[in-house]
Amino acid sequence: MNSSARLLKVFLAGVLIIQCTTPSPAPSSKTLLAIFAHPDDEATVSPVLAKYAAEGVTVYLAIATDGRYGVTEHAKIPAGDSLAAVRAEEAKCAAEKLGIQPPILFGLHDQLKMAEGFGPVHDQLNTMREKVKELFTTLKPDVVITWDASGWTGHHDHRLVHAIVTDVFQTQKWEKPVQLYYSAIPTGNLPADSPMQLATIDKSYLPVKISVSDSDYEKALASWHCHKSQYTPETVEGMHQLVKGSLQGTAYFMPAGVVSTEKTSLF
Repeated sequence: MNSSARLLKVFLAGVLIIQCTTPSPAPSSKTLLAIFAHPDDEATVSPVLAKYAAEGVTVYLAIATDGRYGVTEHAKIPAGDSLAAVRAEEAKCAAEKLGIQPPILFGLHDQLKMAEGFGPVHDQLNTMREKVKELFTTLKPDVVITWDASGWTGHHDHRLVHAIVTDVFQTQKWEKPVQLYYSAIPTGNLPADSPMQLATIDKSYLPVKISVSDSDYEKALASWHCHKSQYTPETVEGMHQLVKGSLQGTAYFMPAGVVSTEKTSLF
């Protein structure tokens, strides 16, 4: 065997050794899907999304509307397609900072065409329902997160996303068991002088408490800063500190509970 053949044999043996001893990254066995109304709504649960992504969970973020009416004084971007395009890019930036999958953008009209009457709104809601159902079917998530019934701020888009996601969740017993959770702030946690008026839920209804670290909060803050069309850096810092201080290292969730034992009375 000549020297070239020997070198080739040694090289191939080395490759085989590397292939046999270096483990391939295994695909995650868990999937989390968060569904919200607008680009930037994920900020309500972004530390949790960052936490689970860092732990190897495959985390998806679905955004129902395009945010085309989110006009702000500082950004000076007019309402419409141009603002929707900017907000789509901001959503991609936020997902990257959180370490999650690229966002799934439904592209529905901000405010769901409410100004155009019942027919257009009905069509938008039907489309949203079909898209949510498709995600349940194709992604087969273990966990789904969305708004509670108040939508935190009372925004009608938030409330309707809550209703649609809950509706789809309850339509059937899914092939892969899925648990739906509603994100919430406990009553009494917000300071009395809070500049943000948010709906809260009594702690007795929030049995799921997820610890989040400073590292999770740092990623959440970085992702929030992506939404430059909506917030100044100062506003982001203030809102972040308010939420972080109110939750004190814990994210609270209400499970969409189902009574599994048959009953013949409401009492």
